[in-house]
Amino acid sequence: MKLKTITQSIFLVGSLALSSSAFAALIDVNFANYAAGTQFSNEIAGVIFSVQGGPGPSGNAAIDTSGWGRRGLTNSTTGTYPTGSILDLKFTSLVNQVSFTFDNYGFSAGGKGASFYTAYDAAGSVLESGALSVGGSFSLASTGIANLRFNNNSNGSANWLFGLNALKANISPVPEPETYALMGMGLIGLLAARRRKSMTA
Repeated sequence: MKLKTITQSIFLVGSLALSSSAFAALIDVNFANYAAGTQFSNEIAGVIFSVQGGPGPSGNAAIDTSGWGRRGLTNSTTGTYPTGSILDLKFTSLVNQVSFTFDNYGFSAGGKGASFYTAYDAAGSVLESGALSVGGSFSLASTGIANLRFNNNSNGSANWLFGLNALKANISPVPEPETYALMGMGLIGLLAARRRKSMTA
């Protein structure tokens, strides 16, 4: 009788261990590791980067070439002026626990105002937004982020250079189909064991 109970327990524990959801992956990009002027034309670490909104050209975002601050991914296709007003980040999977380091390279000399960030869900609804001062580290409280935009279009000025120095985020874990199958098999095994036990009693 004890051997049967031990076997069932091992089966149940094994089923639960195998049925855990996929582990969350980490996005961790430090733009200081890239050469000045490097353009990001493809997905990097689960993120697609682009420059939008004029007055400069739209297209692939580039690493800073100005040397004014910490090296970062800019709102420019060349890494310096002219710039677009928007640096757009599209995540290939939903993310949470987003943190980043940001610099307003051209902001302090011109005194033009803050830059802004806006986080969106998959439907395009705003989850969170806020102002970014001269620079620093920031963390977002929202989960399920599909898109993150940095924008400096304030007070009629949309042409100073800014940069994203580092980006971290957790990709939300998604249960795999096998997870549900294993959970179901474990539950069926547990119910069958209970039924057998009640029939012998």
